[in-house]
Amino acid sequence: MLHASRFTSQVSRFTICALLLWVFCAALTASPASAGTWGASYIPNVPLVTQDGQTVRLYDDLIKNKIVLINFIYASCKEVCPLVTARMAQLQKALGDHVGRDIFLYSITLDPEHDTPAVLKQHAKAFHAGPGWLFLTGKPEDVATARYKLGERGKGLSDHRNDAMAGNGATDDWERTSLFEDTGKLALVMLNMDPAFRAKKGNVPGSAYADMSPVPYVNQPGQALFVKTCASCHSIGQGDLGGPDLQGVTSRRDRAWLSQFLQAPNVMRAKKDPIAVALSAKFPGVVMPNLGLSETDVGDLLAYLDNRTARLRMP
Repeated sequence: MLHASRFTSQVSRFTICALLLWVFCAALTASPASAGTWGASYIPNVPLVTQDGQTVRLYDDLIKNKIVLINFIYASCKEVCPLVTARMAQLQKALGDHVGRDIFLYSITLDPEHDTPAVLKQHAKAFHAGPGWLFLTGKPEDVATARYKLGERGKGLSDHRNDAMAGNGATDDWERTSLFEDTGKLALVMLNMDPAFRAKKGNVPGSAYADMSPVPYVNQPGQALFVKTCASCHSIGQGDLGGPDLQGVTSRRDRAWLSQFLQAPNVMRAKKDPIAVALSAKFPGVVMPNLGLSETDVGDLLAYLDNRTARLRMP
């Protein structure tokens, strides 16, 4: 298990962007909203438009009698938004066929003038959104009303919240949660929104983590980095996700190039580095953000990727 002091030291090297992700993850208990206050009299029934061009009503069609998770994004974001959406994709996978059957995921744009249904459809395709996960836009005034009522009250695109609202439109139980929480725990939050599931498990809203086991770590700080900042978009030996599969990447790519790219992918793209440009073209929905990793961070991360690749090759 990763030693606490080393883990803390690892986190201290992150930039403000990465620190924000860790702060979100540290909140092990979500904040429940008052029951009975988020029904039809509170949630506006404004029209929104899906990535397929279908017009739906926020309350009547999307929330009423449904268990939902709602977050806000904008498709052209180059910082945290792609990671947030990748975490939604992980949650979709963790929940399996619950999504579209009894749990629904909604990503509402904060930039409706740019994020047309066609733009959002491409975004949804990039993140492998299946039935039950809608990307939504609409008239600016309707989106503004929806975001305000659902607790997203940032003053601009650059300062919006990166958490999400989990709720049950039948019981009016709501709680704010973080998409940077452990995926298994977040899936349990959503399942716990169902009164039948709570009765079976003896849970109450906001207490979904009581019997969860800690995620095991090998004695490498690079694993903590991978889980918290890379696993949203990358797998190791399980195929491409929002970004490329990283199994064997340290043998496919020059190590010096990897170090430069992981520390400053935006700079590499700006310089028209051919590999960076090719990666952006292959994965247009997710632009690798600058996470502020230091040279030491990158060394730890590459050592972990070496270790995992070697273990996967063992008979």
